[in-house]
Formats: sequence, C-alpha cells, structure tokens
Amino acid sequence: MTPAANRSRLSPRSALFFGFVCLACGAPPVLGALGYIPVSPAPGVPVWIAVAAGMVFVLAGAMLFVDAAAGGTTDDGSLVATASPFLHHLQSLIIIAIVVTMGALATWISVGPGERHFSTTISLPFFSYQPKSSDLPGRIAFGVGAALIWIIVIIAIVTSVQKHIQRLRSR
Repeated sequence: MTPAANRSRLSPRSALFFGFVCLACGAPPVLGALGYIPVSPAPGVPVWIAVAAGMVFVLAGAMLFVDAAAGGTTDDGSLVATASPFLHHLQSLIIIAIVVTMGALATWISVGPGERHFSTTISLPFFSYQPKSSDLPGRIAFGVGAALIWIIVIIAIVTSVQKHIQRLRSR
C-alpha cells in the first residue's frame, strides 16, 4: 500500500471520533423535533422533517461505528474482508437508510405542501445579480435532485443484494 493510499483510509479510532461528531450534530434536531429540548422549527414544517434531517447525521455516525467495529475500511471505503457478515449487512442497510432519508427530504421540499423560500445569486467579478425568485425554480431543482436520489436508491439496493448474494455463494 502506498503512503498516499494509507492516508485516505479511516482508522477505527478516527471512525469512532467522527461517529461521535456526527451523533452530536444529528441529535439536537431529532431531540428538538420530538420535544425533548427547546427548538422552534419554522411554521408549517412537519416534525418528521426535523427528525429525518437529524437522522441523516445519526445514521452517518452509526455507519462510522460499523466501520470502527469492522476494524477499518479498505481504500475504496468498503469494510475489510475479515469483517463479519452481520457488519456487511448492517453497512448496506445504513447506506440505504441514509439515501432513502435524503430522498424523502428532497421529495418533500419539491412537492410538499406550503410555501418555500429559495434565493439565487449570480456573482462574477465586479458584478452580482439577485433576481426575484419564486419557489418554482427551487422546487424544480429539488425535484430533479429527488429523482436522482431515488435512482441511486434503486441502484444501491440492486448492488447491495448482488454483493450479498455473491458473498453467500462464495462460502
């Protein structure tokens, strides 16, 4: 392994550290949305939106804990070959949960009820332009993003099932 490749790998200790950082970032929106800590979301925002936004970070933390429990990751980010099948399955489930949660958030932003507030700024040297914008361009952008995320979900599920089948056959 080259020194550069070794630097790109996440050690179990680093994975634990960053896992706790992710938990610290994700817990407040979840706890606030559930009423355990005082947080005032914008009017018209459903509770599940704040929970989902926080859960993306909580799930990322869980993913990093799985990486640490497996003893680290390979250069491409996958678990080491010696990791238990349970950790491989758990990693796949967490990855899919993160992407599904992000897809749900983007879908709600694009087609959910209520008004949205987006802004656009075009900045060039010596020139800045901020057009009056409605919520339609923002909804369209999030709709395109949501569609791409759902395509990624389908690909992730198919790929994950194929990997797990391949792993079972190789035993």
